[in-house]
Amino acid sequence: MAKFKYEPEYRIEINGKPLLIDKNKFNLLKYVQEYGSITRASQKSNIPYRSALKYIENLENQLNDPIVISKRGGKGGGGGSQLTKTGLFILIEYRKVESVIDMHSEVNEIQCEIATIDLEKKIMIIYLGKEKVILPLRGDFCVGEKVLILISPDDIIITLEPQKSSVRNVFKGRITHMEVKDEIVRLNIDIGEIDLFADVTQYARDDLQLDIGKEVFMGFKAAAIPVIKL
Repeated sequence: MAKFKYEPEYRIEINGKPLLIDKNKFNLLKYVQEYGSITRASQKSNIPYRSALKYIENLENQLNDPIVISKRGGKGGGGGSQLTKTGLFILIEYRKVESVIDMHSEVNEIQCEIATIDLEKKIMIIYLGKEKVILPLRGDFCVGEKVLILISPDDIIITLEPQKSSVRNVFKGRITHMEVKDEIVRLNIDIGEIDLFADVTQYARDDLQLDIGKEVFMGFKAAAIPVIKL
């Protein structure tokens, strides 16, 4: 059996209840549905059988709803396991999270906590170090919740001076590293307690005279930033 690998957990919502699930649990449920057997699913997902049963039991206890139905077979067979409607919904919701992460496979991944929520303005505030970030309130979030925000380097705008625009999240930083990749220049920018990377064209680098050590302003539109519950 392959070595068990620990995976990050992501928070999804099932029938109004929060549920933490990682890739291992997702694979276990996926293989139960695919092979119709918890034993076979545990083998395919490299999870010991007893641990697999415990995983399923814990998920069902959290939701107070069965996610796997098993039938005993007779001498002629006929037994097996399958996911309930709730179990299938878990697969769908996890795939949604996974698809967002896959779409942003090369991004600035930042774990943080929600500091403030303004229901009237429909915004929430987090902090990147000491820098305040305003994000649209999309979904059921609470103050103090841990979240993962994904900032694509393509969504970051670099300027030499702060600009008046619809971009509300603008930070002053210093370029610490530059690297050319396929005609694109990747910049590492220190904004205080955190480093972010951004992509610009070689023309933009030359036009703005960007170089290591230069101070710049970087910003991104809040609407472009996915927020995932952890």
